[in-house]
Amino acid sequence: MRLLSGFVLSCAAVIAAFAADPAPPRVVHAPRPERARVVVPRELPRAAGRAAPDSGGVIPNRLDGGGGAGAATVRPGGAPPLPTPVDPSRPAATDAVVPAIDVRFDAVTDGWTPPDPVMAVGRDHVVVLINTRIAFYDKAGTLVDGPYSLSTFFGIPSRFFEFDPLAIYDPHSDRFIVTVLADDSAARDSRIYVAFSQTGDATGAWNVYDIDADRDQADNWADYASIGLDRNAVYLTANMFSRTDSFRNVTLFIYDKQDGYAGTPLDNTHLIDVRTASNGSPFRLRPAFVEEVVPGDAYFLVQSGSSIGSEINVLRLTGPRFAGPTLDAFAVPLPLYFGAGSGRQPSGSGAASLGGSVWNGWYRGGRLWTAHAVGSSGDDVAWIHRIDVTATPTLEQTYELRDPGADVFFPYVVPDTEDDDFALLSAYSSPSVNVTGRYWNVAADGTVRGFENLRDAPLPNNSGRHGDYFAVGRDPRDPNRLWMIAQYMNRRSTSSGDQVVASARFEDVPAPGAPPPVPDGATVAGQPVQVTRAGGGDVTVTWDATTCPAPDNHLVWYDLAQMASYVVAAETCAVGSSGSWTGTPPGGSVGVIVVGHDPPSDTEGSHGTDSTGAERPSQATTCAAVKATAGTCVP
Repeated sequence: MRLLSGFVLSCAAVIAAFAADPAPPRVVHAPRPERARVVVPRELPRAAGRAAPDSGGVIPNRLDGGGGAGAATVRPGGAPPLPTPVDPSRPAATDAVVPAIDVRFDAVTDGWTPPDPVMAVGRDHVVVLINTRIAFYDKAGTLVDGPYSLSTFFGIPSRFFEFDPLAIYDPHSDRFIVTVLADDSAARDSRIYVAFSQTGDATGAWNVYDIDADRDQADNWADYASIGLDRNAVYLTANMFSRTDSFRNVTLFIYDKQDGYAGTPLDNTHLIDVRTASNGSPFRLRPAFVEEVVPGDAYFLVQSGSSIGSEINVLRLTGPRFAGPTLDAFAVPLPLYFGAGSGRQPSGSGAASLGGSVWNGWYRGGRLWTAHAVGSSGDDVAWIHRIDVTATPTLEQTYELRDPGADVFFPYVVPDTEDDDFALLSAYSSPSVNVTGRYWNVAADGTVRGFENLRDAPLPNNSGRHGDYFAVGRDPRDPNRLWMIAQYMNRRSTSSGDQVVASARFEDVPAPGAPPPVPDGATVAGQPVQVTRAGGGDVTVTWDATTCPAPDNHLVWYDLAQMASYVVAAETCAVGSSGSWTGTPPGGSVGVIVVGHDPPSDTEGSHGTDSTGAERPSQATTCAAVKATAGTCVP
């Protein structure tokens, strides 16, 4: 990332609130990039490529790291209620048992400023990237492969300067995606390098592509990318600058991840010059992480102003991703805020916070969660927002997480899988604590159930920058386990930080057992059923006469991340009749279908238990592939 005035951009967005409806983005379908290479990490030379000078190198930055001085929160007339206070000094809920961090290890480092640590966690591996390197760990923190230079891993020509890496795990397909921006300023050539793992083994083969970031916007280059995904695609956003370093637009890049996993040319859509509802440019636009099937196959992105603001911008993408998608923009009102200032430390300069920009978006159960840091009464505090996106996006709840006398910034939020509790990873510092990463565990009523620093930092960060990224995610083997990566300053330098990876279970509940066998053919085609919220954690599943075509049907819940079924709810569906069932679904990201119960001599492409509780395995003699909803076998 590189240096401009975030204040000017934020003010422009506020002024634009009085403008006309937003102009639609320009839609470009670039020629499908061919796979450039297949890379197997263990076949590469270790840690070759760009090395930091002895004094420490600096990654050029074209964004202002400040966000305005801290200021008291003001509630303008007609604005939503002020946030629910979250105070670490409040007693924890008596029924909440929050385990401590139980995995903690330092990851790859390189001496450059800033390192910008990111990660993705799969079933067996933790993939860590910084601005120059990539490394592969097991979940105990053992280095199993690498580190390798990004230029070597992606095959980036030496004339390019690479920066701003990203990583994400795809729970829909059990695959990894990693990216890095690269720019050849002399040749005016801006690219996004993207690698897709061929399997769920991060140390195996990867398909590598390079994307023309400046396609149909010549003389622009891409900076400060963000990444998200859903079951349809991988989404990348970038701030686009001219070659004279003037901000030009925000571009959304949509690429077909299934093409990437298969190594075929990448179907794509570029949406150039994305706009907010007030016709502003959504600087630092964050694509959401979506691990569920969303009604209408909608996808969401979120953004907020860095220096001053009174709204969260939510963008909703619908329609075919690689034909003619539709992008709708909404402004969700907030109380007036001023972006966070620099985090205080016992000595040395403050740690840049990047102001009031949101840091991530996470979709769960019809809500979009996001968080940003604001200035309040001399402290930097985190605001965490829960936004209902089932219709017009509406703010349901805002929490203010404050530790009096300390600064909380860089907030990344992850909602609980079952309710409105949430976890937060943030940067944290105070006049007595050097900047580090902190894990927060917060109940839906605002009670802080637990918090813990990922590492204590022996040294302050005197670089003037604390980087542009942390990362947080859920473990695909246990959705109740969180993984985090953050920067802190170890004993080597006060300008270039070390990376700590940490993991903790969100609460002390049993981890899920091994899922049942995968259904025959990996999927079972099901007719739509309607799922609505009931009281507490229950849901109601409703079907009509056409949804229940076979006698003695069952409701089957499927773990969408693994395509394996967990539970058959009941034998409640009869031929040609409508009905409903209310109960508690299994935890995690699940979907439900209706399948038939064959005679005892037959089996089918599903898994569960019959009405007596006996196991119904998916090994099939009659249905060797997929069971259709009509009760017949698909060859």
